[in-house]
Amino acid sequence: MNYNFLGKNSIARWAFYFYVLSLSVFAQDFDLGVVKTNEHSFTVSTFSDGYEIPWGMAFLPNNDLLVSDRSGKLYRVSNDGKENTEIDGVPKVLYKSQGGLLDVAVHPEFSKNSIIYISYSHALGRKSFTRIAMAKLSGNKLINLKLIFSVDKKHYTPRAIHFGSRIVFKDGFVYFSVGDSFEREESQDIFTPNGKIHRLTYTGEIPNDNPFKNEDGSVSSIWTYGNRNPQGLAVSKDGVIWETEHGPRGGDELNIIKKGVNYGWPVITYGINYIGTKITDITEKEGMEQPVWQWTPSIAVCGMSIYESDLFTKWNGNILVTALKYEYLERVVIKDNKFVTRETIYEPGSRVRDVEVGPNGRIFVALENPGRIVVLSPAN
Repeated sequence: MNYNFLGKNSIARWAFYFYVLSLSVFAQDFDLGVVKTNEHSFTVSTFSDGYEIPWGMAFLPNNDLLVSDRSGKLYRVSNDGKENTEIDGVPKVLYKSQGGLLDVAVHPEFSKNSIIYISYSHALGRKSFTRIAMAKLSGNKLINLKLIFSVDKKHYTPRAIHFGSRIVFKDGFVYFSVGDSFEREESQDIFTPNGKIHRLTYTGEIPNDNPFKNEDGSVSSIWTYGNRNPQGLAVSKDGVIWETEHGPRGGDELNIIKKGVNYGWPVITYGINYIGTKITDITEKEGMEQPVWQWTPSIAVCGMSIYESDLFTKWNGNILVTALKYEYLERVVIKDNKFVTRETIYEPGSRVRDVEVGPNGRIFVALENPGRIVVLSPAN
């Protein structure tokens, strides 16, 4: 493009360049028109914006949307997207590196008890670890906050990375992921809490049938181990818990979470170290679970959701997976709990952090740079 019409005025030139850049940043959202995929076409519109790093989303029974921002703020967005209110009473979080306010989840009986759950990184001196808390949402304030998962200071680590941490519910229990804190060998150790999926009652007690409850000295909340950095959890209508796990350089995984299972990290992996060196020579070992699917090279998987609605009819039962590195949303087709195929369906030109299926079947996507929530709706 010829910019000579701006003359020699450097201020005008720079102002124009930034204007063009701003258009390119937002173009993917506002100028896509109709996005066509193999089976459906949709439009994209901004539902809510003004965030730093929107990390998690959860719908309330009245269709308002809770959005957690890694900066430590929690928001309530009206169901039409027009009002965005910050919620008071959020505990102090470590907003550093990969840490901050992470997931938000709504109690299955919220209409009766107004309880929500949050995960966040907590600091002790220069070290940190994941915490899970429950609280009552009273208007636009959290009250009666209670920690249901916290660990002894000996488990805190100096690297503010690999916290996990998603929250889901099944059959009266809360499941949540905790990353390996970049202490990879501890993922194989049932006496440490990191690199695991945990399971508690709704109020934080240890269920009697947890797999390691009766092993002296073990972390009795552990449900699975050998996990690296699980940043996606979702439960299908038929009760299967699905997980997306952020791998190293290669080896992102899609797993089915099952009681007491060892998912292998770092003994087996399809990935390598970020500097290109080997982590291990093997990708399989007896007694260690294989992923349903693995992404190599790594797409940097994060949040996920299972599409179970009739609005995008042909996607019913597909798994929606977000990609931070390659900045897209993809759908994974599963049949009989086995991988069939995958398709990139949305490329916003931004890191894609989370995805949720709305009550009406529309798809809500959390994006970074700039932080915003967009909604995918069927094209007419």
